[in-house]
Amino acid sequence: MKTAILRAHAALAVVETLGAFLAGLIVMVIMVLGIWEVIGRSAFSTPLHGYLDMVEQMMVAVALLGVAYCQSHLGNVRMTLFIGRLSGRFRWTLEAIAFAVALLVIVVLIKGSWAHFYRAFSIGGTSPEIQLPLWWASLVVPIALTILAARLLLQLLEAIRLIGKPGDTTQLLAYHDHVPDVDDDPRMGE
Repeated sequence: MKTAILRAHAALAVVETLGAFLAGLIVMVIMVLGIWEVIGRSAFSTPLHGYLDMVEQMMVAVALLGVAYCQSHLGNVRMTLFIGRLSGRFRWTLEAIAFAVALLVIVVLIKGSWAHFYRAFSIGGTSPEIQLPLWWASLVVPIALTILAARLLLQLLEAIRLIGKPGDTTQLLAYHDHVPDVDDDPRMGE
């Protein structure tokens, strides 16, 4: 089971990394459009037509495409102060419960966001200024949430595996201390 989980983790990591990279590229496009808007409006009295419509549509992808990548690195807000101090089966049982609840919430959100996409696609709404179709931004939501659900499912399976073998190593649920300890910082000794 460990090998299958690691293979699925490697394949999903590629998709998550591409999503995060795409979100980063979209942020860069938003910044370029923002510079164009400010310079055009200030220097030439010609604002970028439809700037807000474009940014509103792109922000959906920026907000959601990197969520699964962040979850794969356990970078989302979690209660690690308590769970991080536990060990053994009790810890992995609590982790499994947390992943199961998160997965349930995400599945409900996928269902609702898919219905919203279908409604937007069927009706064919557009943005007010430059008539961008709204459905493509609505489609990003269930796609990103499905990738997140796959990540949570893998982490749930890994936690369940570790309940059976609590002393085994894990690559999927390894915690990293994001805040360096002051005593370990060489600059603090000066």
